[in-house]
Amino acid sequence: MPSEEALAREYKVSRVTVRQALSRLETQGLIVRRRGKGTFVTEKAASFETPKLTGSMEHLISMGLRTSVRIMDFGMIKPPQRVREALELGRASRVLRIEKVRLVEDKPFSYVLNFFPPEIGKRMSLDEALVKPVLKILEDDLGIRLAHAIERIEATTADEYISSLLEIDLGNPLLKMERTVYDEANRAVEYVSVLYRADKYFVTVKLQRAKAKKTFYWAPAVCDR
Repeated sequence: MPSEEALAREYKVSRVTVRQALSRLETQGLIVRRRGKGTFVTEKAASFETPKLTGSMEHLISMGLRTSVRIMDFGMIKPPQRVREALELGRASRVLRIEKVRLVEDKPFSYVLNFFPPEIGKRMSLDEALVKPVLKILEDDLGIRLAHAIERIEATTADEYISSLLEIDLGNPLLKMERTVYDEANRAVEYVSVLYRADKYFVTVKLQRAKAKKTFYWAPAVCDR
């Protein structure tokens, strides 16, 4: 965007007025101001329903159907400890690891690492992963009935590798999500770690008081920006 001085000249107002207007736009998430670089209009993700933490697996599947992926790596590896524990595997086990970037309107949206137990990973193919969401592959192609998932969400920042993939500045904020997906027999069938661009994704949490017990419970929803 033009500088504060240029905007003041164009609209014949004071720089104080321009600064106040820009601050309001920044608060609304419409622009972002970067020290030493200038002011930029915030890129918006496409309008689509994103997965809700308390919603069904269909929300996650529908998100995959409306986006595309760029796969960087697809192969069997010895899993990190956190993955082995989440999938309840032994030390000698190997898992399928899929590294990819998810895009909306051909723009980077999130960085994704999918991990699958060996008995599932051996049945999946790269060709399928390029054209179908992994949850659809699990249900439609492998006949695995998905039941529920457990998620953990935290804030983090982009390192050099992630910033280049997501086309953001080094150190930009990210929303990190780790999810373990279970089938109807309560077996862990997938572990996924996702880094979302903070300018594209946010979490809304509704706190509601229960009338009977007079306690609070969480009813969160994840939305795109």
